[in-house]
Amino acid sequence: MIDSREKQAPYISKRLAGIGIESDIICWPQETGCDYLIQNTSGSVGVQRKVAVPELIAELDETMYDTLPRLKNFCGEHSTPVLLVEESFGIDQTGHLFNRGDSRETSMLATSYFGYLETVRKMGVEVITTRDLNQSIWWMISVHGYLGKEHFPKHRKYHGNKEMAVGMLTAVSGIGEVRAMKVLKNTSIRDMIAGNRYGGLTEKQMRKMQDVVGWLG
Repeated sequence: MIDSREKQAPYISKRLAGIGIESDIICWPQETGCDYLIQNTSGSVGVQRKVAVPELIAELDETMYDTLPRLKNFCGEHSTPVLLVEESFGIDQTGHLFNRGDSRETSMLATSYFGYLETVRKMGVEVITTRDLNQSIWWMISVHGYLGKEHFPKHRKYHGNKEMAVGMLTAVSGIGEVRAMKVLKNTSIRDMIAGNRYGGLTEKQMRKMQDVVGWLG
């Protein structure tokens, strides 16, 4: 099932029909956070698809703190949430991403980008990367075939609430894992949203955190 707001929906549906896979284009409610739902006899996968440059890097906070939590809630215990990222970028000698299509440079460091994907995984969302839409379609086709025989492997939940809170803090530029753990000894994400405490952060880090939690609030 393909969300009707997907600009490529007719093309994707035609490609699927060409190899004998039925699909429907429907309007998913906004609260699902879902672009595609892949179903077969042995399970289902809910997918949010993003093009890395410029789409994903322009929506990092919205994707992590809004879209993916909605997708996880929609998938619940019976489906697997997946962030499908089309890596439409190159990496220059300084470690920054640039758009392969027009060679336009971005301010996003490769280390920050890959760290972001690891944080998403810590949240319990599977991350799949492809090169372009064509590869994404073939990944979806292969998953549909796999679900005809086997259940999609559930994300291994190694991370409890504390670890996920650390992951949320480290998504803020300039805050590493050691600093995040130090902060969480004195306060909580709930306190930060309430604007009560930011202990353990420098003034610059505090301002960045205030921008993020202010958006969450």
